Amino acid sequence: MIREVRVLLVEDDFYARSWMEMLLRRDWRTKVVGEADQVRGLALLLQELRAGQTRVDLALIDTDILAAGGRLPEMLEMVARQLPQARVLLSGVRPNPGVAQAPGVGQFGGYVLKDEIRYALAWAVSLVVEGHFVLTPGVRDLFGPGNPLPAGSLVLDGRNPVANFSKRDADAARLAFMFSMERRDLADELEISEEYSYGLVSSLYEKMGLNDILKGEASPEQYFGSHPAVQAHIRETLESLRGKEPGGMAHKIKDKETLAFHLLTLPEIEEAGSRLSA
Repeated sequence: MIREVRVLLVEDDFYARSWMEMLLRRDWRTKVVGEADQVRGLALLLQELRAGQTRVDLALIDTDILAAGGRLPEMLEMVARQLPQARVLLSGVRPNPGVAQAPGVGQFGGYVLKDEIRYALAWAVSLVVEGHFVLTPGVRDLFGPGNPLPAGSLVLDGRNPVANFSKRDADAARLAFMFSMERRDLADELEISEEYSYGLVSSLYEKMGLNDILKGEASPEQYFGSHPAVQAHIRETLESLRGKEPGGMAHKIKDKETLAFHLLTLPEIEEAGSRLSA
């Protein structure tokens, strides 16, 4: 497994690009090595990356940049020429039928809709680099007999995360684990006392099954499914934390928050119509 997936991000919307960058930088598996907001900017950036011999494992490209001009084949060809080893993951707001017919099959690693992948973007990126073809439910119908999905394709749905929280708990988890808010700021946002905020976060760890997993009293499979791709990532995350203290698991707040972040972003995963993670 590649421990650090190096990503080139191409997205014209400032807020979307910033949020996607945050998710990728926050995830320990991924690293952003370059950003572009337009086709011309991408061409210049690709030249710089190639000249500097910067490794790029995946190019994450927004298809909406190309919708008006139909320049998707041109962009894929440009990436293939400058970064022959990089895979390509496409993202968009609405399904684009032209994507399923796109050339560059060897590099084309998937297509996700932003409102469907949500927090699980780094999972999609990591799985593509590992060799899976990844998509979200809303683009599945774009593929058919004339352009079938590769064997073993994974359908990711970030709208149904494995951590089944109430709305209040989900809001608190987003602030505590996604934004890594200090407890004082968390209490202020939720309009609760700082003392109560500590108990609230502890209850979130408990509901996620994180405490039982860290103590070795439960296996990750009990809470997060048994799909090999998912379990490989969770095991590696746990092992990375074990190495921070001699002889056992680290229980520092930031370490638990790191693991909680990765589990909170884990999407529902399906393969060939069978649910594998719930």
